[in-house]
Amino acid sequence: MAVTAFVVSAASTVASMKQQKKAAKAQEKAQRIDQKRQDYTTARERRKQIRAARVAQAQVQSQAQAMGTATTSRTAGISGGIQSELGSNLSFLDTQQGFVSAIGQQSMAAGRASQRAGMIGAVGKLASSGIMAADGAGLFDKEQKPAVGSMSPNPNRVTLS
Repeated sequence: MAVTAFVVSAASTVASMKQQKKAAKAQEKAQRIDQKRQDYTTARERRKQIRAARVAQAQVQSQAQAMGTATTSRTAGISGGIQSELGSNLSFLDTQQGFVSAIGQQSMAAGRASQRAGMIGAVGKLASSGIMAADGAGLFDKEQKPAVGSMSPNPNRVTLS
């Protein structure tokens, strides 16, 4: 009976370990897909920011030309402010993308650690089942006879069997 329980436990442990591995791979794939989605979203937002800056720059230039102030320091200052704002916005997007990427990497690392922990636990349960099966079969109950010429509990006396 104990041996049957051990065999069943071993089979379920192997099946569980395979499923944990599949789950971890699926989770990593989902993280990579989400990372790509974030990359595309960030790229789209970057293009949007650049487009908005170009439109604002064109409006400033158009108004300056119409007013005859295209070469004034005021116009140059406004243009510089637009470029500065664009740089700030793009830097913010890059920083946000870095955070998203780091979160994704840590999530994948956590998934791998969780998978390893599950496998270690499964192996521990399997070992425990093996010990219980061996104990149930009486493998640990047999009295061991000392080998011929071995020392008895009294170090001054040698037992010969």
